[in-house]
Amino acid sequence: MRDLETKELRKLPERIATAQRNASVDDEKLCRLMGWTLTELMAIKTGERIPSAKEMRELYGVFGKSSRGTLQTRWPDGSTPPLRPADKVILGDQVEITEADRLRVENRQLQERIRGLEERIDQLESEIQRYQRLEASLQAVTRRLGRGR
Repeated sequence: MRDLETKELRKLPERIATAQRNASVDDEKLCRLMGWTLTELMAIKTGERIPSAKEMRELYGVFGKSSRGTLQTRWPDGSTPPLRPADKVILGDQVEITEADRLRVENRQLQERIRGLEERIDQLESEIQRYQRLEASLQAVTRRLGRGR
């Protein structure tokens, strides 16, 4: 299971997202196949939680395993992923995706977006300060040149 090796582990959230996108499997469908709640999936996608070896085997059952031993993210020649549900789902232990879970995930996504926007605002404010300093020094040079005539 190369996906759980140290250097491959940080790529796993991106691999899962790519596999989902290329297989047209949304978050809720993946949760139903894996027996996860939406918040568990979000924790895995952000790297806060690492799937267990058993969960990785189940993920390979959903998307397949590449020749490199990692999660399959593309399927050549129009083939499709296996989309085989996890054992616990087959045995009837399906997780209900509740509205509260959906709202928690949406709230988390909005908080991440707000953090990103706040960082961008900070960047823009520092650029404005830099431009103001440049403008002030340009005015000082212009005054000196005006006096030298």
